[in-house]
Amino acid sequence: MKHFRLMSYALLLCTVLLSAGCKPKDEDPDPKDPQGQTFDLGDGSKENYEIKSDMTLSYPNTYNLRGFVYVPNGVTLTIEPGVIIKGDKSTQGTLIIERGGKINAQGTKDRPIVFTSAQAAGSRKPGDWGGIILLGKAPNNMGEQTIEGGVRSKHGGTDPNDNSGILSYVRVEFAGIEYSTDNEINGITFGSVGAGTKIDHIQVSYSGDDSYEWFGGTANAKYLVAYCGWDDDFDTDNGFCGKIQYALGLRNPKIGDKSASNGFESDNNANGSATDPYTTAVFANVSLFGPVSNPAAYNNEAGMNGSTVDARFQAGLHLRRNTQLSIFNSVIAAFPVGIIIENDKGSTTQQWATDEKLNITNCYVAGSIKPFQNAQYWKNTTVINPDDNAEFVTNYFNRQGGGNHTATLAELKFSGNPLTLTSLGSIPASDSPLSSGASWTHSKVSSGFDKVNYIGAFSPSESSANNWTSGWCNFDPQNTSY
Repeated sequence: MKHFRLMSYALLLCTVLLSAGCKPKDEDPDPKDPQGQTFDLGDGSKENYEIKSDMTLSYPNTYNLRGFVYVPNGVTLTIEPGVIIKGDKSTQGTLIIERGGKINAQGTKDRPIVFTSAQAAGSRKPGDWGGIILLGKAPNNMGEQTIEGGVRSKHGGTDPNDNSGILSYVRVEFAGIEYSTDNEINGITFGSVGAGTKIDHIQVSYSGDDSYEWFGGTANAKYLVAYCGWDDDFDTDNGFCGKIQYALGLRNPKIGDKSASNGFESDNNANGSATDPYTTAVFANVSLFGPVSNPAAYNNEAGMNGSTVDARFQAGLHLRRNTQLSIFNSVIAAFPVGIIIENDKGSTTQQWATDEKLNITNCYVAGSIKPFQNAQYWKNTTVINPDDNAEFVTNYFNRQGGGNHTATLAELKFSGNPLTLTSLGSIPASDSPLSSGASWTHSKVSSGFDKVNYIGAFSPSESSANNWTSGWCNFDPQNTSY
């Protein structure tokens, strides 16, 4: 009886406190910023840590990604909107979705899913953790193969409509590790991912290798941001043939890779062999901005713009090794070289351009030191073929009916500074030449794309405060407290 009376008094006291506006200790102090718990995902090993059955990472919890974490065949990993996953530096945390496994990461504009570094704000660096590797059963031109980066997993198959799940409203920050040459984990790596996979509204920031790399596959995507990456923004290999619309690349002038940093790097495969399926990916409405803010001050020999630009930047588009990639209605700006179309390794890449299998149409090259080059320009800090007159690429770009143009950045009339890193300055003004003139008549873009009228990633009707990056992108991840 005495125990019952004590419990009654306690319940009465709690009721009084609540009626006075107090909250229990474990109740959320702010519904807009709920406080969750922190859990480990993975045991820190790089061998066989598997998620054995369907799992959900729940908001508002935070998860420490430790070591290589595999989502194997038949298992689905669901990540709720707003969840934060921190990649562990010491164990090079990496998430691998294997063939037959799925990721269901459907964030929202207001609550994106964030993969970021576990390091404290102010001390994060490219390569703090591994990244996301998504593997499928779609075709590639090298057959079944093990993905780069030291993981166990294979990719490749015969199902172009294979479904690896969903990546939507997702940020990936400070990932990407180069273990050795051509053995890297990128911000996001796609290995033979199929067209059944949903990919949209993704930002990869400060990757220690490529921001995005596709090894074969048929996956389509929209609304991609590559921000301040180390190596290439968009790298396509091994017969990737997806369609990508609305993409932004923005480079930090002080961060370049030893192997030459490009906006796009595209190969049919590493050997440059004429092997089906070809890399025939089609990109449209891309705005690609390199590091060169002052072309007149740029030193070709040293590769430096004063002391502010890393010498290892190379080209906006480096198309080589028999690729048949195409890009339409896009802007390639502020790189040392605008476009390279190269016949390296005995390939016939330039012939593919002549035959319109490789296609650059309705594009602007702006603010480059050399708009065009026939072969590789920079390698480390050494100039390759500095006297190349780029006759082929120049003639191809300016071909009749190509609809291409060269310009200065000023002539494109952006509403702000398109090279700024802290806010979005790449919206074209209403009187910009980018505000109209897009073309969708070519067979490569006749289906699967929104038929917008503008060139580049953004409509002139958008604003710096209200565009498709608003609300979910982060242009200062270094100083964000997670």
